[in-house]
Amino acid sequence: MLMFVASLSMVAQEPETARPLTDTEVVRRVALLDVEGKYYFDVVMTFKSTTPDYFITDKYKVKVTVKNNEGKTVWKKTLKNVFLYVFSSGQVQVGKQNFDMIVVQKSKETGDFIGIVREKEGVY
Repeated sequence: MLMFVASLSMVAQEPETARPLTDTEVVRRVALLDVEGKYYFDVVMTFKSTTPDYFITDKYKVKVTVKNNEGKTVWKKTLKNVFLYVFSSGQVQVGKQNFDMIVVQKSKETGDFIGIVREKEGVY
């Protein structure tokens, strides 16, 4: 019995893992988005992951589009050789293994999604 409880506590402390999603579109309404130091409020982020076709390209891609309340695109970027991860908590990550370029997660205080984008230095 003690061994079972100890193994459960160890599992609860491990970080959650997710497999990369391919050919998927994820949409999140984000209350606050920080893109390289520029702030956007109440935007909709769309993430589209694509699988390489090995004819034109051999790299995985994630297209990210950010639109404001009026539907106007305020930021758009295609990130190459990265993956899209979605966790059970609703958190969305775009990047490589151990290097996240985009992280969108739920705020513990308000319950709204908050995002950060750092292409060069990554999100830590």
